[in-house]
Amino acid sequence: MTRYEIWWARVKYEYSTEIKERPVMIWNDSAYIIAYKLTTTDRGDNTEEFKIEHWKEVGLPKETFIRITKVIRLEKADLIKKIGKLDYRDQLRFNLRIIR
Repeated sequence: MTRYEIWWARVKYEYSTEIKERPVMIWNDSAYIIAYKLTTTDRGDNTEEFKIEHWKEVGLPKETFIRITKVIRLEKADLIKKIGKLDYRDQLRFNLRIIR
């Protein structure tokens, strides 16, 4: 796993023991995996979300957003299948967005 890869993963709900399969973007892979949750829900001009402009190129089925405030910790066993990698243009835009 490398930074900006998009994977299907088993993600535990924040306030429940329920688990949902959802896409995540890998940020760090060290002792455990740090990833961002992704969503297809468009919340308008929400500053906590980053719109992936080139979602088709990644291999995502719908317009998708990175939930900037939803950083999660995963184990390798939580990862199901690699979808693709964030387009370099979106990588640059994302980096500019999170360093503001």
